[in-house]
Amino acid sequence: MTASLDQALVINAAMERKAKSFDKTISEMKGKVDRLSFDLDVSQKNTRNASSELFKVKSAYEESILQLEEVRRENKTLSNEIKDIMDQITEGGRSIHEIDKIRKRLEAEVIPLLTLR
Repeated sequence: MTASLDQALVINAAMERKAKSFDKTISEMKGKVDRLSFDLDVSQKNTRNASSELFKVKSAYEESILQLEEVRRENKTLSNEIKDIMDQITEGGRSIHEIDKIRKRLEAEVIPLLTLR
């Protein structure tokens, strides 16, 4: 009976060592799980922040595109107005030149008429 008691004590001691080893392994794994969970939470938070920032940048980009299109339309309108004004100035310059020629011709005609009096 002592032999079986000794054998039971040896088996019990071996089982306790294995249990402590498993407890240590479980504790290490729990630590790893806790660290990985923390890393996952941080990564998810960073992803949400990046996604939010991306949305803001995308919205600003789309707004900039709309403003650019509006500026281009305004630019084209102003360019057409400038062209019309330049055409009017050119035409006005021609008219002034024509009027000046008529004035000189009439002055030339008036001088002989005045001398005939």
